[in-house]
Amino acid sequence: MRLRTFIADSMAEAVDQVREAMGADAIIVSSIEGENGGFEVTATLDQRAQNSPELGSSEETVLEEILKEHLSASPKSVETPLSHPAERAEEQATQADTSLVLSSAGLLKALEDQGVPTVLASALAEEASRAETDDPVNALATALENRFSFDPLPIAPAHPIIAVGLPGHGKTVTVAKLAARAAVENVQAQIISTDAERTGAPAQAEAYGDLLKIPVAHADTVDAMGLVLDQRTDRMGVEAADRREACFIDTAAANPMTIDGSKALQNQIAAGQQISGAEPILVLAASGDARSMAETAQDFADLGVRRMIITQLDVSRRFGGILAAAEIAGLAFAQFSDTPYLARGVSAATPVRLAQMLLRRVKNAPLTEQTSPISAA
Repeated sequence: MRLRTFIADSMAEAVDQVREAMGADAIIVSSIEGENGGFEVTATLDQRAQNSPELGSSEETVLEEILKEHLSASPKSVETPLSHPAERAEEQATQADTSLVLSSAGLLKALEDQGVPTVLASALAEEASRAETDDPVNALATALENRFSFDPLPIAPAHPIIAVGLPGHGKTVTVAKLAARAAVENVQAQIISTDAERTGAPAQAEAYGDLLKIPVAHADTVDAMGLVLDQRTDRMGVEAADRREACFIDTAAANPMTIDGSKALQNQIAAGQQISGAEPILVLAASGDARSMAETAQDFADLGVRRMIITQLDVSRRFGGILAAAEIAGLAFAQFSDTPYLARGVSAATPVRLAQMLLRRVKNAPLTEQTSPISAA
């Protein structure tokens, strides 16, 4: 995926620049209004093939049976917090290009093409058909909001955030992106690196700290992490009560499928919660099959995780796995990450943004029906 940034005095002029330089197929992935006026728009041309291997039939059968049990429960209904103004502008800018009319059958096919398990896709399509709108994005967003929980992180969380997850899912980069988001908003941030296993992890954390001009503390053990958190609590106790400050903890890659890995992570989470009320959040890459992602999410949910940040959306062909993970494990969507860059590297997870991602990724599929709105198939 190739990203290009355009700057103009108004949003309309920026979009015109995108269309002129990249054509009508360009996708606007972010937009933000500058402090001194003007707009910065980032766009891309996604030319990746959509023909990745599907799940094996036996795995599909097992996952479908699990999902049937979960879908028998009543849909979740959670109020979605207001997003940052720049993130709301992004939603409005991208939503303007999705005013298509989509049948229930077309929506079902779109979701299945995304790798959403059939039983879950059917439930979402049926829910969307009851939405009082003809716009497919809004209809799907309504279904997603009723089915899943969305709980984005504030710029300065009240308690430290512990990023946990499997190797290669982007915990360290995600911690840096969250810290960068705080720094942009003039919120003091701190990174605590507890990864003493991966070669080069301390140097990488230091590099991010130097780049963002924020302090980085290293804690090789649970006791060392506890000491750093104790010092932070004491320091904040004598500072202004209204001062906002964020703390993000990077952990070593954990394997919750082993007894030792699960116990080590559980001890670290428990220490963080006891000392400073820290919250563990799963960092989960979108590029995985639905069953594996659902099982991974459940493993971390068993350790007390309640929210997740979805990463690597820019290099993932299908997003069905993240819906299966949220459904099976009952985790709330916190943030989405679809760029390798630190600045504006994470965005608030909202039903509209997720619906946009699910629909815009489907290529060469007969989704539109100009004669009838969304209706039961």
